[in-house]
Amino acid sequence: FVVFRHGENANAGGLNFPEMKQLAAIDSPWTVSFDPSRRGPDSPVTFSSLQDWILNSDPKIRNYSGAAVYSNSFSIDNPENQCYLDLGKVMVTAKVKINGNYAGGVWTTPYRLNITPFIKKGENTVEVEVINNWKNRLIGDLSLPDEERSTWTNQQIWKPGDELQPSGLTGPVRILTADYRIK
Repeated sequence: FVVFRHGENANAGGLNFPEMKQLAAIDSPWTVSFDPSRRGPDSPVTFSSLQDWILNSDPKIRNYSGAAVYSNSFSIDNPENQCYLDLGKVMVTAKVKINGNYAGGVWTTPYRLNITPFIKKGENTVEVEVINNWKNRLIGDLSLPDEERSTWTNQQIWKPGDELQPSGLTGPVRILTADYRIK
């Protein structure tokens, strides 16, 4: 049952929707590792800021389809209350590790995970494995000679130059905290 009472403030805060506060922003350069066997760059790439893959000038990134692992670190002085990793925007799915421990996966907004059990005071590492679908690779392969293509489909619905699907981790990535304790 849902009961609505007249005259009460529905947004009064409380345990269900505590105020989130930012503890840290992860805005330092990210190291991104693409899979070379899926036509990604042969070695890790540094993104000075998070960006959509389709905006990259390198066709190995712009037309990449598959998994790429973003690596970075952050520092927390006093991890109290519940801590969350807010990824901002992800296209299409992501799996997260904090200090080498699997923290969970996200596939829809809000792209946020509770990371409380995995963080420690001081320096922490974060790995975000982002996986997109194969549309960008299919479109990219259409510009290549047949013998160089790595993908195919039995019904071709795209053509070279078609709009690519937004992909990757575009952020902003932040560490948030909220106090869920009964007051």
